[in-house]
Amino acid sequence: MLNKLIIILIVIAVVLGIGLLAIELIGPIGQYGNNGPTKSPEFVDRTTQTPVVTPSPSYSPTETPSESPDPTEMPTPEPTREPVEILISFAGDCTLGTDETFAYTNSFQDRYERIGRDDSYFFKGVKPIFENDDLTLVNFESTFTTAEKKADKRYRFKGDPALVNILSEGSVEMVNISNNHVYDYLDEGFQDTLKTFEQADILYSGEGYTAYYETKGITIGSIGYVAWNTNIKDSLERDIAELREKADLVIVSFHWGEERSNYPNSIQTELGRFCIDQGADIVAGHHPHVMQGIDKYKGRYIVYSLANFCFGGHGNPKDKDTFIFQNRFTMQNGGIINNEGIVYPCSVSSQKNINDYQPTLLKDENRERVIIRILEYSEKLKYGITSDDVIFAE
Repeated sequence: MLNKLIIILIVIAVVLGIGLLAIELIGPIGQYGNNGPTKSPEFVDRTTQTPVVTPSPSYSPTETPSESPDPTEMPTPEPTREPVEILISFAGDCTLGTDETFAYTNSFQDRYERIGRDDSYFFKGVKPIFENDDLTLVNFESTFTTAEKKADKRYRFKGDPALVNILSEGSVEMVNISNNHVYDYLDEGFQDTLKTFEQADILYSGEGYTAYYETKGITIGSIGYVAWNTNIKDSLERDIAELREKADLVIVSFHWGEERSNYPNSIQTELGRFCIDQGADIVAGHHPHVMQGIDKYKGRYIVYSLANFCFGGHGNPKDKDTFIFQNRFTMQNGGIINNEGIVYPCSVSSQKNINDYQPTLLKDENRERVIIRILEYSEKLKYGITSDDVIFAE
């Protein structure tokens, strides 16, 4: 009897053990039923959190990437920019003043007083050209100063600093100051002149100064030199290289040549072409006081002499013919895709028998005379222009 009781107790214990084990096994499974999951403590709902973006490391083309790039991905090419036209006007010697030893009657100052000190008078005949370009550059062959101490030389030009407004009224944005008159009143006169330009917001280049002008997203750089010999090539090469690094277009101005000669000498042709070889985009010259021919060398223009323009250095010059040279550059993606020269035949005066210091566009037979002269002087140059190389504007 006792043995049977022991066996029954053992059976009951086994049954109870199996039941408890079944409950342990079935319990976890029962947590996931049709009522949906019950979240465990480790699960976090991230649907309402702001994602944290870790920036990708920068990649340089010279570095080796850690992973091979996707062969299906192609680099995005730089968009081609629309062409941009840049129009630059060049004119010759501008002496806004006089030599104190000249007769006062019909001097520049006399004319200025007679027209009621009207600053707009002098460039009135050419202002429509200058104000419709992107940059106008002239040779300023004088000083703006009240200094009295003069250089020991024959002609010494100066004008009252207030006369700088004539350039502003004429839409002249930049001047070349490398010439044989900028030190007529020594260093004091030179410094006064620079200060006057700065106060008038007119850029200047030459005598070691470089000018940069920005328009339409294009940077124009300008330097100027006095060139009586070719010993300046090293300086030119260095300055042009520096300009090329910073500017899209490079201008070199020269004061050179022989007075009253209509043909450039060997120094002019050698230096002008050297500058183009070094990367200049146009070379503009002055000093002879008369017109000279024009080269088109390696697709770039060398204008050897722009002659006089608004010239207070003579009350009635015998040769009043002059011209405005415009260079129209078409730029795209930082390079020149087209280059055109435009010539406007002019006179230094609106009157035939006297200099009234008002440069004027020429018409009819007078215009034709200037065109014929420019082509004649150019014909004798190795790379001289023909009528097909420039546009002769009305």
